[in-house]
Formats: sequence, structure tokens, C-alpha cells
Amino acid sequence: MCRKRFAVFVALLFVSISILGQSAASYPATNGVVSDYAGKLNKAQINELAALIQQYERKTSIEFAVVVVDDLQGQSAREYATGIGDAWKVGKAGRNNGIVLLWGPNARAYSLRIADGLSADISDADARQITEQNLLPNFKRGEYYAGLKQTILATMEHLGDNPWDERILARTRAAEQRQRELVQPAEDDEKEQKTNTIIGAGVIGVMVISVLGWIIISSRRERSGKLAELAQASAAIADNLRIAEENAPRIQQLLSDFSRDMPEQDTSSLYRDLAGQPERILVIKADAQRLDCTNLNSYKEMASIRTGSKAEADLLENMRQRISKIKQAREQSRILLEQLSGQNFQISELRDRSRANEINNLLSMSRQDYELARHDSSLSMVDWLMIHELLNSSNSRAQQAIQYSKAEPCYASSTAFSDSSSNSDSFGGGGGFSSGSGSDGSY
Repeated sequence: MCRKRFAVFVALLFVSISILGQSAASYPATNGVVSDYAGKLNKAQINELAALIQQYERKTSIEFAVVVVDDLQGQSAREYATGIGDAWKVGKAGRNNGIVLLWGPNARAYSLRIADGLSADISDADARQITEQNLLPNFKRGEYYAGLKQTILATMEHLGDNPWDERILARTRAAEQRQRELVQPAEDDEKEQKTNTIIGAGVIGVMVISVLGWIIISSRRERSGKLAELAQASAAIADNLRIAEENAPRIQQLLSDFSRDMPEQDTSSLYRDLAGQPERILVIKADAQRLDCTNLNSYKEMASIRTGSKAEADLLENMRQRISKIKQAREQSRILLEQLSGQNFQISELRDRSRANEINNLLSMSRQDYELARHDSSLSMVDWLMIHELLNSSNSRAQQAIQYSKAEPCYASSTAFSDSSSNSDSFGGGGGFSSGSGSDGSY
């Protein structure tokens, strides 16, 4: 008996030490709504994300924190995101309506954590669908900024942009409606319940038999379909690789023409994709040779190999689309450069003097984006997509400043927002991430 008690004591001691070790983790101070401690985002990207988040917070009071950190301090992405959400108190006090989007580049991990005040609006399944459809595809292509931005936009779209009071009222009405639907009519008597039970049992029996039959038939059809795909996989993969190899000279010519047409454009990433294609094709061929197309367990591996071969076959069209976007970005950038060249980035008349600092910050960031784009466009080798992004950001901020300058004074209480470059804590005293929902994983 004494040995058993001692063993229990030791086990509890280890659990306590583990819990204390986890709670002792320290987190960096917030750099605002976008905190990039790994240096993976440029200033224009941070500013754009911050503007999206702050605009959404004004409408809904929901707070986002985007965090990029190399060291997870021995924690999982979920544990780190939960800890930083509670430590920074992301969300409004009393509402716990914060969201943390964490990216750990070194660990190749991510976490989208939702505080418990929003769990009624976005479940684990919802969060998982958002990350699988928006974050993962971009991260696997190495387009990390696009993954972060699309995940944030998809989360905002899912939640909607109703003010918080309207959101709570909608929840209450939905709960009352569900309660009314659950209330049984008072006039239902015991005899009718027994009759319904008998009828229901018969119906359920028929349904069970039907469902089982449907499952068996569907399973056989699915099996037959997969076996048919496996049987055709070798030919499909070989055909895709043949097309890819035939298209290689066309891609080379396409890039050569593009380089002559736009000698100032940095085409290194395009040439790298083409140069790496032969090695990728060799890997696909080797994988296809090892594939057992008679074994149903090989279906997932076959689908992955087939998808890779299709991507190589589509590389020519992919290159055409990327080149088209670059050309379009150059033309639009030249127009924006000309338009913004006459902008003095100053506003002399304000209707609401309380917004002067906010407007000046917008104009300052607009000028910085414009100057950086103008400088980069004068270099011998440029990235027109990035220049276009900077100019769009500059123009958007300038227009927003003009809009704010024309707004009538508002004397109602409102939430103050800090500039994204500020190092102060910009969150409202929330938390509640330990019991919230979310999605976590690696890529």
C-alpha cells in the first residue's frame, strides 16, 4: 500500500513540474497587431496586414494578433499561440474576442487560435477548414505572406462584420429559436408517442437497412473507381511528363522574349522554376516506377505523384499567367507613379481635429511606401509585383487619410488604435484562449 501511495505521489510531482515548466514560458513584448520577430515580412506587408486588422477591429471590436517567431521555446504551435494570446490579452476585456495567427518558420508550424468569446461563431472544424483552404496551399508553395493574408481575410469573412452588440443579439435570437424548436407540443399524449415510437422504429429499421446497403454499394463503387484510376495512373503520369518535356523549349523561349521585353524585371524566380524542372521530372519518374498500381493502398501516393506531374505539364501556362501579372503590374505601377508624383502627402483642412495624428500617420506611411516604390523602380533590376503592391498601399493610405479628413467629428467613445509600427501593446485586455477553438499543424 505504501509503495502504491509513493508511486502516486511521484506521478503527481512530475505532472506538477511539467505544468509549472509550461507556465514559466516567457513571451516577447508585442510589436502591435503584426509582430514579426523572424524578419520574414517586409514593411509594406506588415503595414497592409495591420491596416486590414485595424479596420476590421473598428467595425467589430474583434482583435487579431499575427505573430511570426523562430523559437517556440520547446512548445507546440498551439501551446505557444495560446500562451501568447493570454499573455498579451488579445481581445476586449469582458468579451474575450481575440484571435492569434502564429507562424513558426523554423518549426514549419502554424496555429490559428480563437478565444472562447468567439467559439460560438467559429468552431474547431471551421478553423481547420479556413487553414486547410487558405494557409496550407500557400505555405506549401512558399507564398507565406499570401497564406497569412488569405487566412485572416477568410476568418473575417466567416465571422462577418457586425458590431459586437448585434453579434450577441443574433446569438441570443438563434438560441431562443433553437429552444422553441425543441419544445414539444403540450397536446402530445402517451398513445400518440407510443404510436410514433412504433412507426419510428419501423422507419429506422428500413433506413438502417437502406443506409447499410448504400454504404456497401458506395464502398464498392469507390473501390472500383480508385482501382480504375490506379490502372490509368501510369499512362496519365507519363503523358503529363511528356507534355512537360515538350513544353520546356517553349518556356525557355517565352522567358527569353520576356527578358528582352522587360530587361529591368527580376526573372530569377522564373528561371529557377524552369531550371529545376528536369530534376523534378526525374524524381516523379522514379516515384512512378516504384508505384504498385494494383494495390489500393497506393492510391494516395499515386494521386500525389499524378498531381506533381500535372503541375509540370501546366508549367508553361503557369509561366504565361505569372508573366501577364508582371506586365500588368508594370503598366499599373507607371500610372500610379505618375499620379502619386503630384501628391504632397499633406492635408490642410480637417473637420475632426481629434483624428489629426491618425491622418498624419497614414500620410507618413503613404509617403514612405511611395518613396520606396519610386526608388526601387529606378534600379536596373526590379520586382514590379512588389513595386505595384507598395504603390497600391501608398494610394490606399492616401485615400483613407482624405476620407478621414472629410468625416464629421464623432464625440461618442471609440477604441483607439496604434500605428502598426508602434512597439506598445495595442490589445484591449482580453484572453480566454485556453478554452477557445482553433486549428494547428505543420506544412
